[in-house]
Amino acid sequence: MKTLDDQLALEREMLTLGSDRVRLLSNRRKQGQMESLSKWGEALTAHGIDQIVIHLRAIRKKIEKGVAGKSFALLSPITHLPPQQVAACALRTIIDSLSACPTLHSVAMDVADKLWIETMLDRATKDELIKFKRGRNRKAHQMAAIRHMQWTDNWQAKEKMASGVFLIELVAKETGLIEIVMDHSYKPARRVVKPTDQCMAWINDVKAQQELMTPNYLPTVIEPRPWPNGGYYKLPLKLMKSNDELVGKNSKGDEPFIKAANIHQSVPWIVNTWMLEQVLHAYDNNLEIGCLFPREGWPVPPYPKHLEEDDPGVYRWRKRAKQIHEKNDKTKGARIGQAKTLWVARRFKDEEEFYFPMSLDFRGRYYYRPPYLNPQGNDVSRSLLLFANGTPIKTEEDADWLRVHGANLYGLGKSDWQTRIDWVHQREQLIMGAGNDPWLNAEFWMRADKPWAFLAFCREYQQFKKLSDIDRINGMGKFLCHLPIMLDCTCSGIQHYAALLRSEDMGRSVNLISSDRPQDIYSQVMTRVLEKLRESDDPRARCWLMLEPDRSLAKPCVMTSPYSATSTAFYYYCYDWAQKRSKDMFAGKTWTTQRGAMSTMHFMAQILHRETTALISPAVKAMEWFRKLGRLAGKDNIPLEWTTPSGLLVHQEYKDTKQTRIRLKYLSDVHMDIRTNIDQDSLDSGRMANALSPNVVHSFDSSHMSFATIRAMMNGVQNIGGVHDCFATTPSEMSKLRDAVRQSFSDMYAEDWFTAVTTQLTQQIDRKDELPPKPELGDLDLTSVQTSNYFIT
Repeated sequence: MKTLDDQLALEREMLTLGSDRVRLLSNRRKQGQMESLSKWGEALTAHGIDQIVIHLRAIRKKIEKGVAGKSFALLSPITHLPPQQVAACALRTIIDSLSACPTLHSVAMDVADKLWIETMLDRATKDELIKFKRGRNRKAHQMAAIRHMQWTDNWQAKEKMASGVFLIELVAKETGLIEIVMDHSYKPARRVVKPTDQCMAWINDVKAQQELMTPNYLPTVIEPRPWPNGGYYKLPLKLMKSNDELVGKNSKGDEPFIKAANIHQSVPWIVNTWMLEQVLHAYDNNLEIGCLFPREGWPVPPYPKHLEEDDPGVYRWRKRAKQIHEKNDKTKGARIGQAKTLWVARRFKDEEEFYFPMSLDFRGRYYYRPPYLNPQGNDVSRSLLLFANGTPIKTEEDADWLRVHGANLYGLGKSDWQTRIDWVHQREQLIMGAGNDPWLNAEFWMRADKPWAFLAFCREYQQFKKLSDIDRINGMGKFLCHLPIMLDCTCSGIQHYAALLRSEDMGRSVNLISSDRPQDIYSQVMTRVLEKLRESDDPRARCWLMLEPDRSLAKPCVMTSPYSATSTAFYYYCYDWAQKRSKDMFAGKTWTTQRGAMSTMHFMAQILHRETTALISPAVKAMEWFRKLGRLAGKDNIPLEWTTPSGLLVHQEYKDTKQTRIRLKYLSDVHMDIRTNIDQDSLDSGRMANALSPNVVHSFDSSHMSFATIRAMMNGVQNIGGVHDCFATTPSEMSKLRDAVRQSFSDMYAEDWFTAVTTQLTQQIDRKDELPPKPELGDLDLTSVQTSNYFIT
């Protein structure tokens, strides 16, 4: 058994790993002259920008009026962009050069070059910007592309130098971050730009603090400290990712959301060493299986040297090579993440047990704090974890829960229970073969929706059947099952809206009412959509029918509808689905890549949005009410608060940063997020409006997780994990957990929470008379959830 000393040693290792990571990133930024992207660089960039902008505006007015001044005739480059952009460009460029202690001449030219690029890109047309972003990353190619743009002009060398020096002197004078001094180590002596002593002291303090405050969080080898002052033993960790102080002031420490967090983080886990061997085999052999990408990326085919330069085959090779390079670049982050996942798995594979400290977001949703390898990770991550305390499979019902889990992972999650159980019985030999030697039976398990988690099931089932077959009389009950099996709530967002509004029609569609077969709201929506397509004379309808749409197209749309997804979001879901289906059915050679495809995508998105909202119309009315209230609160700068059933105070406050954001097209991959004091305290009414409904639903979803966790523990369930609306335990404990999930949902909504939360919110705003009428409640009896056969499926 591990001791506190072992845990403290591990936490020191986490600090060392975090410190090494901070230094590595710092060195990379220093080498790439991107230090302004660091935390201290962002802070320095924002420092003093207001005064610089004021001076730039004053100088600009004088130049435009023709007032005489030092070098005014050469400072026209600083007048082409808004002062905020000029200041941001100068500050970023100067901070990127601080470590090198460069000469004034080189920094001035660098500032002028970056300012020229920003100015030319600001003039560029939309098509030119798209081509520029799609082009090569080398600076020489980018500069060449800019010179060929329609509105590009050149600045004289004198103009560049004068503008660069002027901006450097302005930054030095107004911020105190840098100074221009004579460096006599050069022969002859030169002026150099260097950070001031105060600036360097501040940077070093920030770096040291960052190294201490950014540990590489790993699982603990002993049970974490309980909340509210819990988590690790020496490392800094907050229960709430934000609003931690506010929640601390308004909680006693015994609320359900805190109790549930302590239960989750007290569950011990182990690494599935057999699965780790299989994943490493695929990883080391550069295989792509499910969400596991090739370790080294996808290889580029060799250049066809036997063909002439203008041969069509060379063009096809270049096009294919570009696609592969873009795919490798796009998945680089994911491939780094999977390498880290496997590193953590190897690091903890010999531990008898380990734990995952918990944290919550401001809505109360639960997250395992250690990243990469955790029960909320992707398919690979989940397949590598087992409960440390296995429970015996004693009855045929326990074994059936294991079978249901396997069928769910393969893709039968919407069939009835018996169909799933029979499916496993019928494929028992294939399952046991995969569990015995996966690489001789790869074709079977790789076709699963979740291939790695399904392979973990195959291994567990093979071991269970092997013991049962050896001892047919006493085999049942001897096998200790450590595998987490999962059941998922049916479209939980709509489940919560149906319960809040007591809507019987919505409740029936999402299994709040018991039925012989599971109700599938995704299929219901798709049935209505297909009827509209078949009745339509629009040629775009025939394009979609050619792809044979099914519930997989409707699922992401319906799932996100309770979270205020718009028809624009539906368009992107349709686009992604159509591209994938076209590739699978017709090798991508369909209308999806031809002219007019965008219009066809919008056509389907509008139908999907219309049919989805028609099916959940009570929820749509409630979302409109929340949206209106959120917008009024945002316009009046009123943050909103409500208390969830689990006792958490939720605080929603989205600052309006649009007016304080400086956008640079070249110096940043996204935007320069430099904040000034202009309207900093105002709220973003759009975000306040759009976020209120999903935040309310998420807060009730997290409350349900809290109550279900506590009730399950009271019922004797010792192994429990979860991903928001998905619950995991061992097969022999699943019946108890399932009952706890259903009972806790029914008990929670025994109270009229829609009236309670809307009353809390309405009391906080002044313009109550501008709110539309609240949706009326239905007659749904929520005690029906207690016996609903497919509420969690």
